[in-house]
Amino acid sequence: MIERRSDCLVMIAARAPHAGATKTRLGRAIGMERAAKLYSAFLRDLAARLTPDVDDGNPEYDLAWTHSPPDIDFRDELRQATGKAPEHVHYVPQIDDEDWSARQSALLEWGSNGGYARTLLIASDSPQIEREVLLRAFEALVESDVVIGRVLDGGYYLIGQRGFQEIVQGVEMSTASAADGVIDHARALGLRVAEAPETFDVDVEDDLERLREHLAIDDGQAAPSTWRALRDLGLISVGPDRGVRARHDGQRNW
Repeated sequence: MIERRSDCLVMIAARAPHAGATKTRLGRAIGMERAAKLYSAFLRDLAARLTPDVDDGNPEYDLAWTHSPPDIDFRDELRQATGKAPEHVHYVPQIDDEDWSARQSALLEWGSNGGYARTLLIASDSPQIEREVLLRAFEALVESDVVIGRVLDGGYYLIGQRGFQEIVQGVEMSTASAADGVIDHARALGLRVAEAPETFDVDVEDDLERLREHLAIDDGQAAPSTWRALRDLGLISVGPDRGVRARHDGQRNW
C-alpha cells in the first residue's frame, strides 16, 4: 500500500482490456476485439485525466485502480494499455465475488479502513468523466454522507461516502432502479445523499451513438484516446451538430 497523501480517494473499477473479458455486450455487436480496443482507450483517457501529479506533495486526492478478476497483474495490464503504470497509485484487487454490489461495498470499506475520510468509486466505462465532477463530489461529501452520479439507464457511474456505511450490498445491480435502490437504502439509514451530474456509460451499441455525439462537440478533446480509437476502429459516423444536443441531454449541472 502506498503512503496516503490525501484524505480523499478516487477508486476506478476496471477490467483487463482483453477480447471477451470486458465490454462483452458491446462486443456482441461490434466484435470482441474492437470492444476491447475501445475499452483500452477508455483506460488511457481516464488515466491521463485523473492520475495525480507524482510531484504534488498535497494532491486533491489519491488514486486507486481496482481490478477484477483479482488474480491478474493489473499494473502490468495498465502499462500495456496506457504506456504507464505509476507507482504513486494503489492497485487494489476486487474481492472474488460475482456480486458487484458486494465488491463495491468492500472497496468503499477498503478506502475508509485505509484512513481516507472521503472515498469515491467510479466506473471505467464513461471515458468522458471530468476531473471537476470528482472534485465537486468530494465537496458534496463535506455536508452529505453519500454522493451518487446516475447514468441514463438507471444505474450509476459514481458512488462516494464520507466514512463507511453499508448502503450498496443487496441492491440489485444492472437494473433501471439501481441508483434509486442505493439512495433509498442510504436514506433509510438516515444518511444525507447528494447527487452528482447525470451522464452516460458505454455498455451496448446504442451507447456508441451518444459517445460519438458527445465527443464530436470539441473534436474529441474531452477523451482524445477514445476519439482516436473510434476513428481507427471505423466507429465514427456523426457530426458535431448532433454532439451539442447529446451533451445537453447527457449531463446536468450540480
